[in-house]
Amino acid sequence: MPERDPAFWATVLLALREHGLAVGLAFVLSYIRILYDDKEPSPVRQLLEALLGSLLVLLVGLGAEKFGMSSGWSYAVAGFVGVLGVNQVRAFARKWAARKVDQA
Repeated sequence: MPERDPAFWATVLLALREHGLAVGLAFVLSYIRILYDDKEPSPVRQLLEALLGSLLVLLVGLGAEKFGMSSGWSYAVAGFVGVLGVNQVRAFARKWAARKVDQA
């Protein structure tokens, strides 16, 4: 179980220290967009969507670091996810993946 390993939590805290500002920015932008669109009536679902956007930004930031890119990518993705929303980003990802599959 990785949650019982102290090294796991040290890694999580390090990732949050590196990308915490971008994650917070994504959460705030996503939540404001959700409130502005007024399409999601449930506060729990509003928070879940904002949290999903934040998690997506964290994962992209970590992935960018692993590929040797700057951590600025996490800020770019934070703005992208925050303004467009998780559903729109998901639709873009599906279109991109479908094009890649068709090319292969």
